[in-house]
Amino acid sequence: MTILSCVELQARATREKMVRLMRFMLLCLSIVRMSALNLFPEKFAIAERNTNVTLTCRTDKDNIEWKREDAEIQQSECEILRGKDLTVIDLDEDLTGNYTCWSDDILEDYTYLLLDKSKEATGFKINCTVETFSCTENIKCTWTSDEFSALRLRNTRDNGHWVSQSVDGEFFFLPHSTNSYSEESERLLITGEAVSKCCYMKTDHSFYLRDIVKPADPSISICSIKHEGSDEQIIELEVMPPSTWPQPQSFFPLKHQIEYEIRHTGELKTKEWDEGSKIQVEGSVSKLRVRCRDLLLLSEWSEWTTWQNVN
Repeated sequence: MTILSCVELQARATREKMVRLMRFMLLCLSIVRMSALNLFPEKFAIAERNTNVTLTCRTDKDNIEWKREDAEIQQSECEILRGKDLTVIDLDEDLTGNYTCWSDDILEDYTYLLLDKSKEATGFKINCTVETFSCTENIKCTWTSDEFSALRLRNTRDNGHWVSQSVDGEFFFLPHSTNSYSEESERLLITGEAVSKCCYMKTDHSFYLRDIVKPADPSISICSIKHEGSDEQIIELEVMPPSTWPQPQSFFPLKHQIEYEIRHTGELKTKEWDEGSKIQVEGSVSKLRVRCRDLLLLSEWSEWTTWQNVN
């Protein structure tokens, strides 16, 4: 039997105190982060309205005290205490929130209880686009809500991780594993989760990648040619595919559209073509812009390029 010195016993006791202190601080930080629910709680439970849900305090302590939002819970018709378990009866918004369990004034565990409103919520459509078929480019999705304060998405089909909004708070960028050189046979499934201080909502959005392709802006090169002995002008325009568009272009052809302004009248005209990257426009043109889309699948048009002045 090993006999520990007083110094060793004191060191062990100090380490144990530090471990408990660090645990307490981490749990408290988690609670602070959850208070406004601008992020998803690390630990939460959901249940539908008017159902019963049981929370369990994960601890080896026997003397347990439960609190909801810092208010001590007493045995009642709405909240039933049985040892380390707490059963919430007939769940509604008033009974949601952060449930914590304590032993000797030390925080042992917590669970944020949320009302599942997935069947009630409407109008939370996820919109997604992708610039190319290649799996090197992420799917870009938008999803907003005035009712929920934290949202996240994941590519469920490819077993992807949860993704939060970008730093600017506008887009979600989701990786995918679709092969751009083979026929797409399985739909993507994007799952969304949202939480507020009281509630939770889940929704799904399913589609083929080919249905959401929207190319990036192309780039253009302008050459202006005048007829000999005449003021008439021919604009020769070459359009280069977006840098993210897959190659070869013969396998992934693009359709183009040009919009141009007649110099003396201000009239706007448009013209489309799908053979080759070059086109000629006759007449006095002051400015022009172009856009493109997939020729075979008739995808969404890209955004227009910025207006280019013609000399």
